[in-house]
Amino acid sequence: MADDERPENRTAARRLCWIYPDRGTAEQREMEARNVWDGYRAVAGDLGLEMSLHKPEEIAIDARDPRRPRFYLNGDQVTPEDTIFVTYLYSLPHQAPDVANQVMLYTNLEQAGFYLPIPPRIAYIGRDKLATMLFLADCPVPALPSVRIGTGRSAMSAHYDIALSGLTYPLIVKPAYWGMGLGTSVVTNIHDLRGVIGMAGGADVPVVVQPYFENVSEGRVYVIDGKPHTILRGRKEGYCMMAVRATGGKIHREYLDSLPELEEAVAYAARRLRTAYFTLDFLHDGERYWIHEIEPDGAVGFSQNADQGDVAYRVIHDRFAAYLRGHDAFLKDRA
Repeated sequence: MADDERPENRTAARRLCWIYPDRGTAEQREMEARNVWDGYRAVAGDLGLEMSLHKPEEIAIDARDPRRPRFYLNGDQVTPEDTIFVTYLYSLPHQAPDVANQVMLYTNLEQAGFYLPIPPRIAYIGRDKLATMLFLADCPVPALPSVRIGTGRSAMSAHYDIALSGLTYPLIVKPAYWGMGLGTSVVTNIHDLRGVIGMAGGADVPVVVQPYFENVSEGRVYVIDGKPHTILRGRKEGYCMMAVRATGGKIHREYLDSLPELEEAVAYAARRLRTAYFTLDFLHDGERYWIHEIEPDGAVGFSQNADQGDVAYRVIHDRFAAYLRGHDAFLKDRA
C-alpha cells in the first residue's frame, strides 16, 4: 500500500463526530474528558482526524429535495464523504430524555447515506442486555442465563413470578439498558428481589435477573476488524459486583494477548455484528465461561496508570484506523 493510501494519511474523512448527549454534571463532564475524550482526540489527531463531540440537537437537516439532503453540524455543512458519525444509544437515567432523539437522528443519518460504524440495528442489540443474549443464542460460549422483567406501575402485581420460577439465589439484578454497573444489586430472596423491582419501577426501567457468582473472573475482549485485539481480565475477591469496573471487594486486573477459550465466541459475534469495532464481555465462574454483554462503543480509559494509557492508545488508534478503512470501503461500495 502506498503511503498516501494509508488510513492515517488520507484526507477524505477529516471529521470523526461523536453524537453524545450533554446532560452530565460539570464533574461528570470533567471526568469523561480526562478519562476518555481527551485521549480520543489526541489519537484521532495522530491519524489526521478532527474529532468532536456533539449533542443530537446540533444537527439540522434540509431535505426539501430528499434525493439530495443537506446536513449541517452547528451550521457547517457535512457530507458522507467528509464525516464519520459515531452513533450509539446512551441511556443512563440522566440521558433518558435524549433516547428518542438519538434513535430518530441515527435513522435519518443512515437513510441519508452516512457511514455509521455503529448502525442503529447494532445499537439496539448492544444496549439492551437481554437483546444481546438473544442475539448470541447460538454462540459457542453460552450467554449468561437471564430473565427480563418489565417494571413500572404493574410491578406490584408480581406478574413476573412465573418467569422467575426455579431460579437459585443469590441473584444479580441490573437495569436492562443502563451501563457502567449503575443500579446493579444482589438479592438473596424473592422479597429482596421484589423490592428492587419496585424501586426500578420508579425509574421506569426494566431489569434483567442473572446468576450471581462470587470470586469470579471477568473481562473484556476488544475486537477490531473481527479479530481479538486486546483482552482485559479481572478477578474479584469478596462481595463485589464487577471486576472490570470495581464496586467493592478486591480487584486484580491484567491484560492478555490471547484467550483461546473465547476465540470461537469472538469469531461468531464478529460474523453477526459485521462492525469494525466492539467489545465482548465475559466471565468465568470457576468452571466455565459465559458471555454477558456486547459493547459496540466499549470504552478503554486512559488515566489509571502508564500501562493503561499505552494499552488505551493502541486500542483506540487501531479502532479509528478500522473506521477509516470501513469508511473507504463504504464509499467505494456506494459509488
